[in-house]
Amino acid sequence: MSMNQSLESAILAQARRGLRTLLAVPAARAAPLARVEELDVRGAAGPLRARYFEAEAALDAPLIVFFHGGGFVCGDIDTHDSICSWLAKSSQGRVLSVGYRLAPETPFPGQIEDARAACAWALANAPRFGAAPGAIALAGDSAGAYLAARMSLELNAQTPGAAALQILLYPLVHVQDSLWAAEELRNFRFLGRVACLYIARSLGGADLPSLLDLDLSAAPPTIVAGGGPMDPVRADVKAFVDALRRAGAPVTERKYPALMHGGLNFTAYSKIATNALNDVGELARAQLAR
Repeated sequence: MSMNQSLESAILAQARRGLRTLLAVPAARAAPLARVEELDVRGAAGPLRARYFEAEAALDAPLIVFFHGGGFVCGDIDTHDSICSWLAKSSQGRVLSVGYRLAPETPFPGQIEDARAACAWALANAPRFGAAPGAIALAGDSAGAYLAARMSLELNAQTPGAAALQILLYPLVHVQDSLWAAEELRNFRFLGRVACLYIARSLGGADLPSLLDLDLSAAPPTIVAGGGPMDPVRADVKAFVDALRRAGAPVTERKYPALMHGGLNFTAYSKIATNALNDVGELARAQLAR
C-alpha cells in the first residue's frame, strides 16, 4: 500500500468513526417501539449485521427493508438507527435495516450482491416477524436508496408484486462525472461532483448504472422525499421522478426546502428531520395498508 493509499485509508476510517459518534446516539431513536432486535442476515459473502424495528400495534403489512446511505463507503445500521426507528413508528410497521459490505474494501457490485441476498432472506423470513408474506417494501437514503431502487426493479421483474413499495430518501441516481460537471456550479452541484468522483473511484472504477438508464416498467408505487438547495441530488431526483411516471409508476413526492442531503439522520437535533420522517412514514402506512 502506497503512502497516499495509507493516508486515504486513515482519513476514511476517521470519517466513519466521526459519523458514528455524531449519529449513533440513543436520543435519536424514536420511542416507544414494541421491539428492537439485533440479528444477522445472509449476505452474498457471509452474514450481514441487521436490526429489526417494530412499532406498537404494528399493522398487517409487508416488511420494510432499509439500506443505509453513505456513498457506499460510510454508514452502517448504527448511523441510520434513528431513521429506521422513526420510519417504523410513523408507518406503524416493521423495518429491517440491513448493512452491506462497503467500498473500497469491497468493490462494486458487492453492494448489489449483498442487497440481493438480503432481500431474498427478508422475503423468506418476513412471516417470522409477523409481517405480511409474499412481498416486501424497499427503502433507503442516498446510496441506500439506489440499492433499494435497483432491488425493487429486480424483484418485480422476477416476481411481479414482490416489491410492494419503494421509499427513496434523496436518492443517489448516478455518479457519472459528465452529468455532474454539466451543472457543477449550480445548486451546490460542485459538492456533489467531488463526492461522486470519490464514490466512483472507491467502487473500483466499475460503471455504476444510472437509474435513469434502467427499464423502469417494473417499478412499484414510489415515495420520494428530497431536500432543497443544499441537496445536490435534487435535479437528478426530479429527472428520476419524471422517468418513473412516464413508466407508469405511481409516485408521491415530498420536498423539504430546508432539508440538506443526509439531514434525515439528525433526528436528535432537528425537527425538520423528525417531521419529514413522520410525513414519509404516514404515506408508507397508507400505501402498505391497501
